[in-house]
Amino acid sequence: MNLKNNQWIKKLGGIALSLAVLCTSCTPTFAATGSPDTSMERSLTIHKYRMEDMSHSTTEGTGQQTDVVPADAVPLPGIAFKVTKMQDTDNTKVDTTWNIQTVTTGADGSVTISGNSNLPMGVYKVEEQTNPAVAVKADPCLVSVPLTNPAGDGWIYNVHIFPKNQIKPGPDIDKFVTELEKKHDTSDISQSVKWIVETTLPDDVATCKNYTVTDVIDTRLDYVTGSVKVYRVDTNKNRVLMTPDGYTVTEPSTANSRTLTVSLTDAGKKTAAKSLPNAKDKKATLNIEFNTLVNKNAESSLGKPIPNGATIHYTNNLDIFFEPQSVPDDKKPEVHTGGINLLKVDADDNAVKLQGTKFKIYRTEADAKKNINAVKDPANKAIDWEVTTDANGVAHFWGLAYGQKGQDAYYGDSTNYWIVETQAPVDANGKPYNMLKYPVKVTVNSNSHNEANKIMIENIKHYDLPYTGGMGDRTPLYIGAALILLAGGAAVMLIRRHRQEKQR
Repeated sequence: MNLKNNQWIKKLGGIALSLAVLCTSCTPTFAATGSPDTSMERSLTIHKYRMEDMSHSTTEGTGQQTDVVPADAVPLPGIAFKVTKMQDTDNTKVDTTWNIQTVTTGADGSVTISGNSNLPMGVYKVEEQTNPAVAVKADPCLVSVPLTNPAGDGWIYNVHIFPKNQIKPGPDIDKFVTELEKKHDTSDISQSVKWIVETTLPDDVATCKNYTVTDVIDTRLDYVTGSVKVYRVDTNKNRVLMTPDGYTVTEPSTANSRTLTVSLTDAGKKTAAKSLPNAKDKKATLNIEFNTLVNKNAESSLGKPIPNGATIHYTNNLDIFFEPQSVPDDKKPEVHTGGINLLKVDADDNAVKLQGTKFKIYRTEADAKKNINAVKDPANKAIDWEVTTDANGVAHFWGLAYGQKGQDAYYGDSTNYWIVETQAPVDANGKPYNMLKYPVKVTVNSNSHNEANKIMIENIKHYDLPYTGGMGDRTPLYIGAALILLAGGAAVMLIRRHRQEKQR
């Protein structure tokens, strides 16, 4: 039977649900066509059923085994009943000569009290005992053994009653990112992201058979080993960290399809129950927290959400297995990441693409100017993230947080970063270009990683400076010296000629 959380049950609240018609009720009369045969073997059998819709049960029982139960009624084992014999002369008072019995329904949902010495003729009060898994227990009823048959002309010595009720719904599940009630976050590819699975605690958590949460980690996320923490939370939102003996953890691996599994141990179930009782419209909860890192697989979905859900597996204390409940697709929390593409070109001719330029990236301009606190390398978080332009002059930083916590990936705000050139390119003659003097602001958003949004960064060629000595090319010096010598020789000749003319 499919046991989903029934909204109709939740609406019952404190309204008392009368179940009188669900349990055979009779008067302590023995009037029929004659007195009952005291030698006939007598028995009283209780058949316990659970139903999702109690409106299907509208026929009063007759005390016969052939009484028909609704098609959707399911036998309910593990339910205790107290059976008390009442006085023959006054069925409002207990017959203290008979020992009160407490019996529990078996695997088929029934239990029988039999044997004439064990079950003297008379009127018995049958009372269902409280069980935390039961929503509303059946009303007490009086049963006469033997019981007058429906025709009123004979006796039923083996009396059967069929009390029915609903069981409580299983736990609900939700999931958040970074903090409770947040469904969206953003992250660098090197930053840790916290996820919080929240499940409600049913009233029978202390004795339930199974309480397990599974979470299949998205391939774009890497689980952080040893990061699981479990908190029990009461209806006043007080959180108490549970000790590791309260739960078992199976961490994600390739062998288990990247599934994280957290199960409460018997000790953990009892500890979790300390957060009960649940209150009207308020449920005690369990918070399971763990961390992941956005990995390089996220490069294929930049600017898009990376959702992650979870599932609760629950079997109540009556050994009833509930259909696993998962976080709906439209309520799964998400994380998103973005990126930028850089295009390095010659300032004089943008058609010339510059290979070999290196860049680092920073979250603030102040850090960029001081060359401190650079974003860390996704593959090795001990070093700064540095990229190099390829033969087409292109380099990229993919996996950068953008926007603000709580904002959807498609509509989130943008975030500014600053890049710093750490190695200048060289031209075709092997001469280096000038490095950028100042950090360059770049903006990351849901579309900044697209090819059409490449950020062009120009480099100016290194200027030719005057020669500053050294052996170098001395031809100009030799020419200058020759000119000087020629000028000096000409001057000498002119002086001699002038003296000769005077002597004449």
